[in-house]
Order: sequence, then structure tokens, then C-alpha cells
Amino acid sequence: MSTPETLTKLCYDEKGTVKPKPECRAAMINHLILDEMMDIDEAEDLAEKTLTEANLWDTDNQ
Repeated sequence: MSTPETLTKLCYDEKGTVKPKPECRAAMINHLILDEMMDIDEAEDLAEKTLTEANLWDTDNQ
């Protein structure tokens, strides 16, 4: 299973810049569903939890 660190890495582009939150969330969910064969509801819950813990965006950029 993917670790929070693995999922958080999906939030950065090839230059190391943080992607927009919706793009990051989608990448996490896609990874969890396609690579980890996780149920969509579980994937969404884990993505939200990981995004909250990562805290990569200030409230103005969400």
C-alpha cells in the first residue's frame, strides 16, 4: 500500500513545484484506484486525509 509520502510526491510536477490541489487530489485517487486497486470511496477518503496532513496549500489557493 502507498505511504503518505508516496502519495504526497504525486502533488509535485517534474520541476518540484506544487500542483494545484484538485490536480493533486485526482492524481492520488487515480493512483489508489488503478495501482492499489482500492475502492473509490476509500481512495477519496485516503486522498482527503493525506491532503489535510500534507498541508501544501494556504487557504487562498485551495
